[in-house]
Amino acid sequence: MRILRLFTAIVLILSLFVGASVFAPGVEGDLTSDLKAAQQKMNQLKTQLQAIQKLITENKSAKYNLLSQLTSLNDQVDQLEGDIGDIDSRITQLETLLSKTAAQIVVREKQYNKLSAGTGSSIDLLYHVSNLDVAGLPFTGGDLSATVEAQQGVSAVLQQITASLSAVSTQKLALQSDRADYAQTKSQLDQVYALKKQQASLLAQQKAATQQTLGYLAAQGTQYTVDNKRIQDELSRENKLIDQIVAEIDRQKYLGNESTGKLLWPVAGHITITELFGMRHDPINGVWEMHTGIDMGVRMSTPVCAPADGVVVYEGRFSGYGNMLMIQCGQHMTLLFGHLKSFIAKKGQSVTRGQVMALSDNTGWSTGPHLHFEVRIDAIPKNPFLYLGPKP
Repeated sequence: MRILRLFTAIVLILSLFVGASVFAPGVEGDLTSDLKAAQQKMNQLKTQLQAIQKLITENKSAKYNLLSQLTSLNDQVDQLEGDIGDIDSRITQLETLLSKTAAQIVVREKQYNKLSAGTGSSIDLLYHVSNLDVAGLPFTGGDLSATVEAQQGVSAVLQQITASLSAVSTQKLALQSDRADYAQTKSQLDQVYALKKQQASLLAQQKAATQQTLGYLAAQGTQYTVDNKRIQDELSRENKLIDQIVAEIDRQKYLGNESTGKLLWPVAGHITITELFGMRHDPINGVWEMHTGIDMGVRMSTPVCAPADGVVVYEGRFSGYGNMLMIQCGQHMTLLFGHLKSFIAKKGQSVTRGQVMALSDNTGWSTGPHLHFEVRIDAIPKNPFLYLGPKP
């Protein structure tokens, strides 16, 4: 399945982490080499984290799809249970009708047998009466009245036989109809029994599928939690690496003067703050973590100015920051600008307060065009509002 392949890919990606050494800038040594090594490591982490984040997103989407399928499956199970309930009602009706028809057949058979026996007796009587020599009585000196009575008796027996045969015929037809109804009802009942067996089998399969889906979702949820924890750990490691790099930059002796007074806002005109300094739910990975600067909602290609005099100590691509620029303003203060489009000031170049250094954009881990601005004192992120002057 696709999801299993995704988790296999996760395992392969995470296995790279085990063998990779974590970059730790040296206290001494060439700062440029340290930054280059850090940048390479950050690029590797970014690629790996983005791959895992994509897999986690796809797994999350698959989980929601499975939940939707499970809801549909439960609806099908409910429908099947309702169908079986209807079938049971139909079976009860047919069994009642079958029992009633069977009882009626018994009654019909008794009536038929009784009529048949009566008809047989009438025929025997007719045979006995018909053996009388009624026509020869006048010639043998017999009584004429007796002859008439004998003829009337024969006629009565014939009428009785005719009525009995008609009743037997009617009863026989009724019995045949009852038996036909019985056979038809029995056939319908057999068909309904077969349908119930089929529906019951289908219901069992659907319930088994439901349990299998529930188990799969539980396993997916556990795996998702594990993967999410790994992502958070990697993000924490990345933030520590960033702090190490900034700390290493701050160790470099800076011969310029310390910045005095309030900092100039890095963009001119009306400024909309879209994210404050402090703890928040990260919009990219959804984890609760520290936002080490402030975000200003600005259009792409907005000029970014130096808030104070300083020296550009880094300009280039840097992990989630996208295109990033850092300036050193004295021995202790470092200013950082993220998600830039391009650089005007270059590494090693001195900049003055208000000088345009770069253009804003939406590079790196960003949900929309903005400028990320940080103030770090001795490598520790501080709330920029404590150092900025009045907002323009």
